[in-house]
Amino acid sequence: MSAIPMYFPPAPFHMEDARTCATLVNTAYDMYDQWVDQKKPHKDHFKWTPKGPTMNYSQPIWGAETLLWIFKTTEPFAFVSWTDAGDVYLMFRGTESLDDWIDDAEAGQNPYPQVFGYGKAHDGFLKLYGTMNQAILEALQQVSNPRSLLIGGHSLGSSLSTLATPDIINHSVYKPGDLNVRHYNLASPRVGDPEFVNAYNQCGVPTYRIVNTTDLVPEVPPGVLDRDLYEHVGIPVDFTAQYGSLAGNHSASDCYSYALDHPDKPQSD
Repeated sequence: MSAIPMYFPPAPFHMEDARTCATLVNTAYDMYDQWVDQKKPHKDHFKWTPKGPTMNYSQPIWGAETLLWIFKTTEPFAFVSWTDAGDVYLMFRGTESLDDWIDDAEAGQNPYPQVFGYGKAHDGFLKLYGTMNQAILEALQQVSNPRSLLIGGHSLGSSLSTLATPDIINHSVYKPGDLNVRHYNLASPRVGDPEFVNAYNQCGVPTYRIVNTTDLVPEVPPGVLDRDLYEHVGIPVDFTAQYGSLAGNHSASDCYSYALDHPDKPQSD
C-alpha cells in the first residue's frame, strides 16, 4: 500500500501546533521510560528530567489504576508545560503497562461526572481520569498569565485528553471564549456515547483527531458494543501509512510524528 498524504482541515488547524503536541507526547512517553529505568519508584522519589522542548514543566501528573479490582498502581501519565509568553500545554502518554491495558478493556459506559449534560463515556477511561483530574487543574493553575492552551495525547492518552477538555474549560480560567484553547490528539479510541460527543463538539474547543487509516486503535471500542454506542469527537485529520504491524501503524514517534513532519509522504522508507 502506498502512503496517502495527510488531509488538512481549515483554520484554526495549525500544523506547527500539531507537531509541537506530538513532540510533547513523546516527552510524556520518555517520562514513563525514565520512571521504569529508575525501577518504578514511588512518586515522591521519582526524579524526572524533561527532555522535550525548552520551556517550564510541572511535576509529573500521576494516575492510579485498579488491578483486578483490588490493588491500585500509580504511574506517571501527563504533565503541564508552558513558555514564558504564556503558551500552555497539557500532554498525556498512552498505554504502556499491563494495568493500562486493563483500563482500555473496561469498555462499559458510565455518566461523565465532571460536567453535567455530557452523557456517558468509557468506564475504564473515566476511572483513570478521575484519579488525576484534580492534579491537572492544580498544575494548570501554576501558570500566572496564560494566553493559550493546547491539549493533546496519543492512544489511551488521547482518551484522557478528551475527558480533560470539558473538565478544564468548566473548572478553570482556560475558557475558549477568553483564551485560545485547542485539542490535538493522535490515534484516539472512541471515548463516549452520542450525547457525550454532541456536548463535546459544541463546547467551543476545536479538536483535531489525527488518524492513520491503517491503525486499528481508533476503531475501538466499536461503534456498537452490546447496548452501548460509541462515536468519535472532533474533526479527523487522516493519512495512510502502512508499516506492516499493529505496533508500527500505531507508533507515536515512528508513525504519527513522522507523518506530521512529512505530511505529503507520511511513511518512512
